[in-house]
Amino acid sequence: MNRIVVAGALLAVMCGCFQSGSLPSPAAGVLPAVKHVKIEEFSDLPGSSSYYFPTALTVGSDGQLWIADDVDQDYGESAVVRVSTSAKRTGTYYYYNSASPAFEGIAQGSDGAYWLTDWADGVIVRFAHGKMKKYNVANSDLSDIVAGPDGALWFAEGDSVGRITTKGKITIYATGARQATYLDDLGVEDITVGPDGALWFTKKSGNAIGRITTVGKITEYTAGISAGAGLTSIAPGPDGALWFTEMSGGRIGRITTEGSVTEYSTGISEGEQPVGIAAGPDGAMWFTEYEGNYAYYGAKIGRITMRGKIAEYSNISSTSGPTAIVQGPDGNMWFVETSTNKLGRVDLSGT
Repeated sequence: MNRIVVAGALLAVMCGCFQSGSLPSPAAGVLPAVKHVKIEEFSDLPGSSSYYFPTALTVGSDGQLWIADDVDQDYGESAVVRVSTSAKRTGTYYYYNSASPAFEGIAQGSDGAYWLTDWADGVIVRFAHGKMKKYNVANSDLSDIVAGPDGALWFAEGDSVGRITTKGKITIYATGARQATYLDDLGVEDITVGPDGALWFTKKSGNAIGRITTVGKITEYTAGISAGAGLTSIAPGPDGALWFTEMSGGRIGRITTEGSVTEYSTGISEGEQPVGIAAGPDGAMWFTEYEGNYAYYGAKIGRITMRGKIAEYSNISSTSGPTAIVQGPDGNMWFVETSTNKLGRVDLSGT
């Protein structure tokens, strides 16, 4: 999770939200080019773009998108928002946080509830049937959260990885990196489930990719990762590897489950900052390139094939600040625009 200053508020930017379900099998040979990419932006989220900042999204078992929409606490309450694939809001559930930013990650648990991390208040929130319950996390610096293969939720917390059962029991596993401080780079940023049944995470302060088993055994990999990469999001790819973004380095990385790393930068415009990443229905990975209100290069959506060929698409608002991205139940890619309080869709129906 990377925190950026947006519109005068300290924003938590959700990166690489976990997407449940099976991934497509890699196509043989070179994937065909995506010929007709249509990107649309939708404004049906609560509040004003000046004060609301959507930071994370996931796909629910109801076939709808669930969004964590943060707010500057001086101007209202944060919200959990449900949106259909027609981009219409179908539910808004408000949440009071004592400070901002609040939400960092959202995932649906094995109990059917939605679980969110609230960095500002140091709590994990369980949301079900319109009600929210909080679980305090000691000394927390919460970031992403994901449903684990063991029925629990796993989350990024400072320089540690945490586990919370659906009954609220919390276990913390230290990764051994230096402790991050306020406004400093976090240790563990994003977490996802790998194809090997372990949890994989990015460490910004440690410049490493980590792996933790469901019994808490941690392995970290640094070889092949450029210094100062700014590791941000991570997601499983259709090729059986993990793919990650390097926000500071302007690169996309790939790591096998054995720890072999490859980095790709050809095709990414100079100065762009890759943030969120997720597997698409076309056998490629899709990622966001963040530019905030003071954009110099303009926000983009990127696509990288399993052979490392990168394409960028710039037909979105240049200062939209796209961050988290997921594959939707409709076969399109959906993302949140943190700087403009909008939802975006990459329409792949014409590919």
